[in-house]
Amino acid sequence: MAKLGLYFSTIVRLSGKQVLYQCLHRLRGKCRSLLSLKHRFDCYKVGEVLKLATPVSKYESCKGDVFTFLNQSSSFTGVWNVDERGPLWNFNINYMEYLLQPSMSPEDGKKWIFRFIDGEVSNSVGMASYCISLRIVNWIKFITINREIFTPEELKRVDTSLYSQYRILSSNLEYHLAGNHLLENIFTLLWAAYYFNDHKGYRKAAAMLEKELDEQTLSDGANYEQSPMYHCIILDRVLDSINLVKNNKAFPNGWRLIDFLKRKAELMLGWLATISYADGSFPLFNDSAIGIAPTATQLFGYATRLGLKWSSGDSSASGYYVANGSGYELRMDMGGITASYIPGHSHADTFNFELRVQGKPYIVDTGISTYDVCERRFYERSTAAHNTVVVGGADSSRVWSAFRCAQRARVFAVNRGDNSVAASHNGYKSLGTIHSRCFQWSENGISIVDTLSGNAKGKAYFHFASGVDVEACGNVLHTQLGEISFDNASEIEILDSNTAVTYNIMQPGKCVAVSFTGTLSTHFVLV
Repeated sequence: MAKLGLYFSTIVRLSGKQVLYQCLHRLRGKCRSLLSLKHRFDCYKVGEVLKLATPVSKYESCKGDVFTFLNQSSSFTGVWNVDERGPLWNFNINYMEYLLQPSMSPEDGKKWIFRFIDGEVSNSVGMASYCISLRIVNWIKFITINREIFTPEELKRVDTSLYSQYRILSSNLEYHLAGNHLLENIFTLLWAAYYFNDHKGYRKAAAMLEKELDEQTLSDGANYEQSPMYHCIILDRVLDSINLVKNNKAFPNGWRLIDFLKRKAELMLGWLATISYADGSFPLFNDSAIGIAPTATQLFGYATRLGLKWSSGDSSASGYYVANGSGYELRMDMGGITASYIPGHSHADTFNFELRVQGKPYIVDTGISTYDVCERRFYERSTAAHNTVVVGGADSSRVWSAFRCAQRARVFAVNRGDNSVAASHNGYKSLGTIHSRCFQWSENGISIVDTLSGNAKGKAYFHFASGVDVEACGNVLHTQLGEISFDNASEIEILDSNTAVTYNIMQPGKCVAVSFTGTLSTHFVLV
């Protein structure tokens, strides 16, 4: 019965279009299976010669026949459907981003393309729409850069595969998932339209791209899924699209699309510049990890090459707030879930924060190490895995499974001052309390006041970066980067913890859990 309640609370928040396409997606899959329908891979159309400025290179993931994704390595056995490393690893080998890694030689890249074509008929994972989307763009970029190494016969074979994949994707857009999946599909439709000089495909892609980017970009420039990692991934796609449209004049109204893309890119760049740390990295809020998306430095360099200009600005629409003092950088997540119908990358982290001192991680998000359905994934999305308050052992938003979320905390009464930000949320209303948090900061210190209405009992969590030593003396924590004191704490526990700045790598550290009733005041005095 409880599981039925979770399903109902999750499904009721989906958009009507999602529900319709979820049903159609399942029905279509059943029909294809019953009728033994197969994809066609013999569709041919000649590809155009494109021009591109230098895009962002991809991470090194292929060395010889050994692939390393998500910090796990396996030798290629000739099989593209790889089960033992999990779905996300399997997807990565089929994205083929390694074609664009700096060490990939043109001849080796060509070899991998033809290896893929040799196995494409039996490659069910590789023909998933998301995989097709990323791979088509990577192939087109590689072919554009290395066209001279292909013979006419080889180009015909590659174009046949590309056009066949384009047709498969066009008939299987991921409306049922929406969000970044559908957006990736649309970016690819645009690239394929240019490569195959498809005027009808271009009109469809341009219209859909404007609609989805308007919907998925908040007024401050943030991607509405509120993951800095996915923001950078989508920003890279927007910059790639500007590169494509700017340097190729295939369609008469391309100027309208490029003007739109530039406005979106500059807004997104401004948000990234605002929330990034001084070293160019970003806070690991929600589903974020390092080593997956392009870095801010790479994206700013790419944008500069494309002639874009941007400036830091307000980030309140996403609920992210920034404070920088003498030797510290504070990043606060005071927002609710803005992608209400697609919260799969959201965590139960309302009023979470990260703090760096002297450029070093100090208070950190525990990060993500996996997307698998497992206890670690459940923990990494939980409230206790973040620097905020837990009431009654419950999560502030009801996250469950790997990507689902039922009831969500609603943030209200947001108040931003010159040196403060405060808000309340109702994530614990079923327990009879409202959680309010106020951050205040000066040049040399930070204070946090947590209040639970009705004098409720709560527990505030503080996760310390690996290598930070923590000792308690009464109600004061001593660390090498400063002292933290607590007013009205009834118990302070120092626990062993693990954080993950990237997939499948855990770093040992300390977590401090502070029990209190009603109000807790936390004061940071930093070195």
